[in-house]
Amino acid sequence: MADFALFKYLEKPTLLRAYLLLGDETKVRLEAVARIIAQPYLEVKFRPGELPMDKVRAGGKMLLSLDTRAGTVSMYAHIDEIVSPRVLRLLGAESFAFAQQREYFRVNTSIKVVYAKETLSSNPSPKVPTATINLSGNGVLISVEEKLAVGDLFEVEFHLPDANSVVTCRSMIVRVDEKLRGGYEVAMKFHAIEPEDLDRLISFCLAEQRRLLRTKVQIVGF
Repeated sequence: MADFALFKYLEKPTLLRAYLLLGDETKVRLEAVARIIAQPYLEVKFRPGELPMDKVRAGGKMLLSLDTRAGTVSMYAHIDEIVSPRVLRLLGAESFAFAQQREYFRVNTSIKVVYAKETLSSNPSPKVPTATINLSGNGVLISVEEKLAVGDLFEVEFHLPDANSVVTCRSMIVRVDEKLRGGYEVAMKFHAIEPEDLDRLISFCLAEQRRLLRTKVQIVGF
């Protein structure tokens, strides 16, 4: 019997990550509000203009992912019906994964980040500005224009709002995903960070989580 554990977290309309899986093994990362129709069917609603309709087809696959206190719950689903340019009806598939619990929770947030590749050369690598996609106490997901290599080490600066100084750490690339509309999403794991800087990042994540919870009541009309 299929395991639809994600549904127990969708008793109310809930904001989650939705990945549109394409035939060439690339994926489009989106955010959507999900609500249960009748298990195993659910409906997902996207922001205006964000769903790439030229890539969406009935029978196509999506991956839904939601961070919970117990870890990250992910479920594959098939597109059952294209209701509108913003709304899809999905059929939960049997493939269902419960991700291993993270040491730290992750929060979707966009703040300025500057990264530079570590090098043995006397000439330092150029610093490149970008922004976070999400952040936790053990790593960060950022958007970049150039293709970076898994395993490379970088110096990363986090420009936290209301902070008096920049948080700096060494990070290692653990995953690189190509984006449909150009560029890449790069996941970095913190390799070396001072305890006080880690505390500041975690405090920021907690504040962002509280802010998102306060605005959660607005997601139905998004």
